[in-house]
Amino acid sequence: MSRTSRVATLAVLVGIICSATALAAARAPHLKLVRYLGISVRVPASWPVFDLARAPGTCVRFDRHAVYLGRAGRGQHCPAHAVGRTEALLLAPLSAGSAAGASASGLPSGPRSTRLSLGRGRLLVSATWDRHPGLIQRALAVRTLPPVSSPPTAAGAPVARAASGAPRRARAARPTIGLGFDACATPSTGTMSAWLSSPYRTVGVYLGGANMACSQPNLTSSWVSTETSAGWHFIPTYVGLQAPTNSCGCARISSSQATSQGAAAARDAVTNAQGVGIGRGNPIYFDMEAYSTGGSATRTVLSFLSAWTSTLHAEGYLSGVYSSGGSGISDFAAAQGTSFVEPDDIWVADWNGRLTTADPYVPSNVWAFHQRIHQYSGGVDRTYGGVTINIDGDYLDGAAASAGAGGISPFPDGTFVQVSGTGTGTGTGTGTGTGPVYRIAGGAPLLVSDWAPFGGPQPVTTITPDQLNSLSPFPADGTFLVTTTGKIFRVAGGAALPARGWDVFGGIQPSVTIDQWDIDNVLNPAAHLRAQPTPGTVVQGLPSRIFWQFMAGGRRVRVGASPVAVAVDDAALTRYAVTASVPRCLVPPLRHLTIPAARRAIARAHCRLGKVRRPRHVSRLHVLHVLHQTPAPRVRHSVGWRVGVWMG
Repeated sequence: MSRTSRVATLAVLVGIICSATALAAARAPHLKLVRYLGISVRVPASWPVFDLARAPGTCVRFDRHAVYLGRAGRGQHCPAHAVGRTEALLLAPLSAGSAAGASASGLPSGPRSTRLSLGRGRLLVSATWDRHPGLIQRALAVRTLPPVSSPPTAAGAPVARAASGAPRRARAARPTIGLGFDACATPSTGTMSAWLSSPYRTVGVYLGGANMACSQPNLTSSWVSTETSAGWHFIPTYVGLQAPTNSCGCARISSSQATSQGAAAARDAVTNAQGVGIGRGNPIYFDMEAYSTGGSATRTVLSFLSAWTSTLHAEGYLSGVYSSGGSGISDFAAAQGTSFVEPDDIWVADWNGRLTTADPYVPSNVWAFHQRIHQYSGGVDRTYGGVTINIDGDYLDGAAASAGAGGISPFPDGTFVQVSGTGTGTGTGTGTGTGPVYRIAGGAPLLVSDWAPFGGPQPVTTITPDQLNSLSPFPADGTFLVTTTGKIFRVAGGAALPARGWDVFGGIQPSVTIDQWDIDNVLNPAAHLRAQPTPGTVVQGLPSRIFWQFMAGGRRVRVGASPVAVAVDDAALTRYAVTASVPRCLVPPLRHLTIPAARRAIARAHCRLGKVRRPRHVSRLHVLHVLHQTPAPRVRHSVGWRVGVWMG
């Protein structure tokens, strides 16, 4: 190579190196130095810095790039709804016990978050990230970012797990009916006191999860206890991993690990709930944000939430799920009668302004027994007692939580209770009262019409009418009942199903002796028993080991194995008709139909709604109709075949 060629080659190489260096410099963000309590961090120059001591109303959110200096204020001004995580930092003074009490401060935990003590213990740094953990590593000058596991309970005590013999699916004591609201950050006690002048009596609170965006400095066991005493109920909400096709850009569920991740989310939610004093028997709702339905996305969501529900039941909690009517709720309704483990309650996001739990996305015969919440509005300012909060509006006819053990009877099974101040009642009594007498079974009061079968008057506990009304309306699933005439029953879906003997259950089981009157008078409200199991109840016949799900009208259909099934005698099922195999899916014509109308037509044809494709930008006032569908109309497929639609 000539000298001229070598010089030319060297010039080209220098040019390439300079260009690469210039490109790297262009791509690297401009940095700025932020100092706080003797600690310095380098962050992108575009990140805002909030001094929380000077602006205590700042909403500490981890879904936006920012640096927060100080402790989150008790009166944060947050939007009603925010989800997801991105790169953000909170630098707060580290006082004694701060690290251990992180759950009470509502700091982020779980994957894509870390917590470090810097400056010789003077500073606690909480950090989150999404796609660029390197920004956090560079800011904190660390090589690794160890994830934060879920913190222990506020008192540092181990979480109380459900006893192995406890019913796994006890309903809440009584449904909460009326107006509620949810906000991104838990309001302070002062705000809650001011809002006692409002028509709301239920508030949503965020327990945690990988995609919880707002900090929760107010949510403590003391706050829960105080607001319960003030008459408030709660919707405990957990914002965990989201659908693979989520619309919020949130951390996603892994399709191959959906079951294990759903179970882990439930266990974490239980730990956090008990850390703030929300005990067994209460509901916990999973926040599943809107997503594109169909295919593997729907299968992944259903597998994840089946594990969520099964694990909550095993821990003694009720399972609830929040989602939009057009995505998650539609998928749940379509999965009725399959292996999907249905939540006890649903929370439907459909901003139609209607103060009712009836909704076009949910068939009227599912989650029909006080099992719904309707989020009817979003992101609106409301002012009561001089305090304004940006809220989502909710109407409840379903399970809400309170401090302590919800839905767990304060009276042990077998206790005789007598209602005071109610007059003669049934005429039962011990000579010290005149009100009706009940016996507690599975947390519910079952009437005692006569003392004689019990060997004469027994010691009773006197209760008020309000205490009676606070008890569960029906015995918990799995409760064994033995009548004063010696007949054996097991409760499933609120109904007492007879058994021929104990052998089918492997021997004598713990039971409560009740008045035969309750079995003979199931239509009488005082019996506190249903005539037939609630639709959706799953049982396993013994000794056949076949699983059945009850449908409307007392019919049953064979389903796959379910971890929440109640084992009952096969003989008890013979009185309930079996739904025959349905015909093949005959795809109906859907053109020009709205989504609710299309869903009904698809269900009548024994098909399932598949992927729904909507235009990217459309006015909320515009009603979408089906423009195209696949497969074509009048084509036959196997039962449950998915029908996709294009809306416009």
